[in-house]
Amino acid sequence: MSAATSFATRKGGHAGLVSVVIPARDEEETLGLVLDDLLAVSVRMSRAVEVIVVDDHSRDRTAEVARRRGVRVVRNPERPGKGRALRTGFAAAGGEYIVMMDADYSHRPEDLPALLEPLEKGAGLVIGSRIMGGSEEYTRVRAMGNIIFTGLFGLLYGRYLSDALNGFKAFRREVIAGPPLSANGFDIEIELLRRALGRGLSIVEVPSHERARAAGQAKSRVVRHGFQFLWAILKGKLRW
Repeated sequence: MSAATSFATRKGGHAGLVSVVIPARDEEETLGLVLDDLLAVSVRMSRAVEVIVVDDHSRDRTAEVARRRGVRVVRNPERPGKGRALRTGFAAAGGEYIVMMDADYSHRPEDLPALLEPLEKGAGLVIGSRIMGGSEEYTRVRAMGNIIFTGLFGLLYGRYLSDALNGFKAFRREVIAGPPLSANGFDIEIELLRRALGRGLSIVEVPSHERARAAGQAKSRVVRHGFQFLWAILKGKLRW
């Protein structure tokens, strides 16, 4: 079975489809590692798996790396941004369950079954928690920022979590059904949590170890994206 066949058409033992959406901008050095591990995991899963790479205006061979492995590639038609890229990928996804993960090889595809298990048991959204699983990427500043914003989210929304900001999440399609998502950047992490809670869906966390980025440069910036998270939490509470 070729990689293309495995990703695009493999049928699992149970009805339903899992869509894995990976936003990627200039990640040619790491994306292949992510996709190779995903392939190895997907052939052992009972559900069918589709992988969608969203090319977020890459200037390197990111899209080519994905296509070579038989993965569906869609291009973010808007300005670059993680939220815009993910919204593009979610619109293209056909799965009952949707998983979002990074292209820098920090998230472990081997943790995918652990994220999906709570959904099978009725959870609405699952977070791979770095607090529970550990992180090789955390600096003191990033760790403190995550604690502050996650704590503020819990205080305002009444659902205390350990790692609200991690981009390794799995959720039911109903989380994104209805009015379109509006977040353009990293604040989409908060918008998804608000959506789940607003629809009465439970949020569960499972341990997930974050590796150090394998190559390239991080896209997140502590100050700029910290303000994005803060505004998303406060603005969402006013609307909620």
